[in-house]
Amino acid sequence: MTNHQPARIAGVEHGTAWLAAATCLALIIGVAALTASVAATTVAGVSIVAGLALVLTILPRQA
Repeated sequence: MTNHQPARIAGVEHGTAWLAAATCLALIIGVAALTASVAATTVAGVSIVAGLALVLTILPRQA
């Protein structure tokens, strides 16, 4: 019997993982455009990625 479950990245489907990555990138680009500051962009980028990592640990995992 074949397994028809979608492959997962960090407990979520591929599409969800790509959407999260694209959203993070868009937010970082937005901060860079609004602040024109490398330091603010770096802090925002680290914060956004850390928040994403935290959320991925909170989400329930399927066995």
